Amino acid sequence: MKDLFKLILGVLASLFKSRAKLEAEILILRQQINVLRRRMPKRPDLNNTDRLLLVWLYRWFPTVVGTKNLNPHIMVMKPAKDRA
Repeated sequence: MKDLFKLILGVLASLFKSRAKLEAEILILRQQINVLRRRMPKRPDLNNTDRLLLVWLYRWFPTVVGTKNLNPHIMVMKPAKDRA
Protein backbone atom coordinates (compact mmCIF):
# COMPACT_ATOMS: atom_id res chain seq x y z
CA MET A 1 0.00 0.00 0.00
CA LYS A 2 2.85 2.31 0.85
CA ASP A 3 4.51 1.66 -2.54
CA LEU A 4 1.27 2.36 -4.37
CA PHE A 5 0.95 5.68 -2.56
CA LYS A 6 4.54 6.57 -3.55
CA LEU A 7 3.81 5.68 -7.16
CA ILE A 8 0.68 7.83 -7.30
CA LEU A 9 2.47 10.70 -5.59
CA GLY A 10 5.38 10.40 -8.03
CA VAL A 11 3.05 10.50 -11.02
CA LEU A 12 1.29 13.57 -9.68
CA ALA A 13 4.61 15.29 -8.95
CA SER A 14 5.87 14.53 -12.46
CA LEU A 15 2.96 16.48 -13.92
CA PHE A 16 4.43 19.65 -12.44
CA LYS A 17 8.09 19.17 -13.48
CA SER A 18 9.51 21.93 -15.62
CA ARG A 19 10.49 21.31 -19.21
CA ALA A 20 14.17 21.90 -18.40
CA LYS A 21 14.17 19.26 -15.67
CA LEU A 22 12.56 16.75 -18.02
CA GLU A 23 15.16 17.48 -20.72
CA ALA A 24 17.98 17.07 -18.18
CA GLU A 25 16.51 13.76 -17.01
CA ILE A 26 16.29 12.52 -20.60
CA LEU A 27 19.93 13.45 -21.24
CA ILE A 28 21.05 11.62 -18.12
CA LEU A 29 19.09 8.51 -19.07
CA ARG A 30 20.52 8.57 -22.61
CA GLN A 31 24.04 8.79 -21.18
CA GLN A 32 23.35 5.82 -18.92
CA ILE A 33 22.12 3.81 -21.92
CA ASN A 34 25.27 4.69 -23.87
CA VAL A 35 27.50 3.58 -20.99
CA LEU A 36 25.62 0.28 -20.67
CA ARG A 37 25.88 -0.33 -24.42
CA ARG A 38 29.66 0.14 -24.29
CA ARG A 39 29.97 -2.37 -21.45
CA MET A 40 27.74 -4.96 -23.09
CA PRO A 41 29.30 -7.40 -25.57
CA LYS A 42 28.08 -7.24 -29.16
CA ARG A 43 26.66 -10.76 -29.15
CA PRO A 44 24.85 -12.10 -26.10
CA ASP A 45 26.22 -15.27 -24.57
CA LEU A 46 23.44 -17.83 -24.83
CA ASN A 47 23.37 -20.88 -22.63
CA ASN A 48 21.33 -24.03 -23.24
CA THR A 49 18.37 -22.69 -21.23
CA ASP A 50 18.22 -19.59 -23.46
CA ARG A 51 18.33 -21.72 -26.59
CA LEU A 52 15.58 -23.98 -25.26
CA LEU A 53 13.41 -20.96 -24.50
CA LEU A 54 13.97 -19.53 -28.00
CA VAL A 55 13.02 -22.84 -29.62
CA TRP A 56 9.93 -23.09 -27.43
CA LEU A 57 8.88 -19.53 -28.32
CA TYR A 58 9.46 -20.25 -32.00
CA ARG A 59 7.25 -23.33 -31.84
CA TRP A 60 4.42 -21.34 -30.25
CA PHE A 61 4.80 -18.16 -32.37
CA PRO A 62 6.51 -19.03 -35.70
CA THR A 63 5.06 -16.08 -37.60
CA VAL A 64 6.76 -13.58 -35.30
CA VAL A 65 10.18 -14.88 -36.35
CA GLY A 66 9.26 -14.73 -40.04
CA THR A 67 10.15 -18.31 -40.95
CA LYS A 68 8.25 -21.12 -42.56
CA ASN A 69 8.17 -24.42 -40.74
CA LEU A 70 8.14 -27.17 -43.35
CA ASN A 71 9.02 -29.94 -40.95
CA PRO A 72 9.23 -29.83 -37.16
CA HIS A 73 12.98 -30.44 -37.43
CA ILE A 74 13.75 -28.13 -40.38
CA MET A 75 13.39 -24.35 -40.49
CA VAL A 76 13.76 -22.42 -43.75
CA MET A 77 14.48 -18.71 -43.53
CA LYS A 78 12.87 -16.31 -45.99
CA PRO A 79 15.41 -15.08 -48.57
CA ALA A 80 16.70 -11.54 -48.17
CA LYS A 81 15.90 -8.97 -50.84
CA ASP A 82 18.55 -8.51 -53.52
CA ARG A 83 20.71 -5.48 -52.90
CA ALA A 84 21.99 -5.15 -56.46
